[in-house]
Amino acid sequence: MLTRRELLKLGLLSGGYTVLASGSGLRRVFADDVSIPASPRLAAFSDLNPLPIPGIAQEVTPFYSPGYKDFIGSGTRFFEIHEEERTVQVHPGLGRKTSIWGYRDVNVSQSDLVLGPTFKVRMNEGGIVVRMKNDLPTTPAGAPDPLRGFGVPHMTTHLHGGHHPSRSDGFPDNIHIGGVLQRFVTVPPGENGSHFYDYCYPLLDPGSSTGTPDDTERPSTLWYHDHFFDFTGPNVYRGLAGFFLVFDEKDSDDETDQSSTALRLPSGEFDVPLVLQDKRVDANGKLIYSTFGHDGFLGDTFFVNGAVQPFHEVRRRKYRFRFLNGSNARFYRVFLTNSSGQAFPMDQIATEGGLLARPIRGIQSFLIAPAERVEVVVDFTNFSSNTRLYFENRQPQNEGALPGEGVLRRGTQLLELRVTGKKPEYDPSRVGNAKGELRPFAAISAAELRRATRKTFEFDDSDGGWVINDRFANLERALTTSPRNAPQIWSLESGGDWAHPVHIHLEFMRVLRRNEGLPPLNERDGMAKKNTVVIGGPNFGDVEIFVKFRDYPGPFVFHCHNLEHEDMRMMARNDVV
Repeated sequence: MLTRRELLKLGLLSGGYTVLASGSGLRRVFADDVSIPASPRLAAFSDLNPLPIPGIAQEVTPFYSPGYKDFIGSGTRFFEIHEEERTVQVHPGLGRKTSIWGYRDVNVSQSDLVLGPTFKVRMNEGGIVVRMKNDLPTTPAGAPDPLRGFGVPHMTTHLHGGHHPSRSDGFPDNIHIGGVLQRFVTVPPGENGSHFYDYCYPLLDPGSSTGTPDDTERPSTLWYHDHFFDFTGPNVYRGLAGFFLVFDEKDSDDETDQSSTALRLPSGEFDVPLVLQDKRVDANGKLIYSTFGHDGFLGDTFFVNGAVQPFHEVRRRKYRFRFLNGSNARFYRVFLTNSSGQAFPMDQIATEGGLLARPIRGIQSFLIAPAERVEVVVDFTNFSSNTRLYFENRQPQNEGALPGEGVLRRGTQLLELRVTGKKPEYDPSRVGNAKGELRPFAAISAAELRRATRKTFEFDDSDGGWVINDRFANLERALTTSPRNAPQIWSLESGGDWAHPVHIHLEFMRVLRRNEGLPPLNERDGMAKKNTVVIGGPNFGDVEIFVKFRDYPGPFVFHCHNLEHEDMRMMARNDVV
């Protein structure tokens, strides 16, 4: 008998399409009358619509957390976050506020932002424990309308890019291990936060368990989001996301730091995280999402940090911008432009795999796929006061399953930057140390590559869904196992003309080859580390990566981060043994 989840995924509980047998599987057949209304036209860069900046997560009194005694010490910090439904003003032109699902710091009585609080943490200082309480409603707002009532209020939170125990990874579902049910997920929401789950993030360098910590493997910009099996797409789309920023003695969060190791990157108000998303809303401000398509949901309205095309004031000095693609399926090609479309240079300093070995100076644009992060430094010193600049998306995309080819001459302006100040101001920040380096590291050695075990994973479509090596996700069974600390080379291949941003949990990867040739500089081993890598389609092709799983045994997953592909089963379990 089909479970309720399977019925929901097949649409039998909400209507809209039927299901036909297709060989040994099932195939979804879509109804012709399902249409998604367009969003109302909303004025960009209204003076009443500044860029929202989430608050910083605050500690709470230490609490008892069973099962984590090996990771909790005198330096451990404790936090409590609630998942809740709330209303926020995403644009002043909408007559009503928008209902979202979001994370809220328990120290704050209410939040008027979409994004959850931003965590600021440091490596090797005792780690943190986060208690996530599920205060979500038992039914989605707007039900039974399938376009406005969507998502499932069950909770599992993934710290995307983190290096931590399996039970804190936000595994997508409860599974049996050795015949015993492992409860990775807090299932239905409880009243007043009575249902919760504790996540422990040791924040130790990879290799610490074997006495070989690697301090070049430190992350920079992580994010946390819901990861519930089959429903990650609608749940993240509703708002369940937040930033998690990691610092150390190099990237010290202090541009005035005079220590010999400090990079002195722009900090404080000059360090700005930006999440890019596309959504649809109706005239009453309600979010619209289609559960009927699984190629990838595309919105027609662009949000930055949960607000529709906001503005942000900048002073005449350097800024660090941390871009996160939080969209379900859309790719962005981001330029820094003025109102006439002239492009200005940026310096790239990081990917989702942390700081680059050295900056890539003067880039004109960057491509960012779902779940990827790109960090750039922009110097506004030589722009006059009252200049208007824009982060502009020139990536064509009309299909959810892949971006278009080429680059548009003009695109959608996502965020307006308003330059202030009659003259340049004192700026102690810099981009790279005296040697022009950020976080240098060696490429994987030839000896290590020779030792590596080789595996191939093909990402393809099948029977109306998405598969890895011809299999739909089955989290009760591992598709592959990885001996701990053993080097591996994975060939990631696309079986069709679709683009797949592939995310591997637990470890960063090194990109060795792209289509049998050297990868571009911003993902090349010895220069960059990656946590998500795009394969497939005419633009990307196949990729060969090096990965080694260290420290934490147990079940983890890897999957496509086009969230509709992921929810339609393009996911596999990898057991570190």
